[in-house]
Amino acid sequence: MTFTNADARMAGTISRALNVLREATATRGKTQSRGVALALWNLRPWVADDWLISFWEAAGSDHDIGRSQGLHAAYNGIVRQIRSNGGTAK
Repeated sequence: MTFTNADARMAGTISRALNVLREATATRGKTQSRGVALALWNLRPWVADDWLISFWEAAGSDHDIGRSQGLHAAYNGIVRQIRSNGGTAK
């Protein structure tokens, strides 16, 4: 799929990255992976580094409940940042 419109391409990139992060929050166990790292990297223009780092660190946590809470909190923060910085989010 190729977009010629830059806004549509940007929205598609954000949407795909958020889908990867959403799937990571639903997974049991550690979710630090290349896919998650790439999704976080793609969101750098729209999201403060603190939120991205929080998500990554939570994804590698050994504590099940803390990992789940950390991933959900960071994901919600990332979505909020995207919406407030002019990106599009579901």
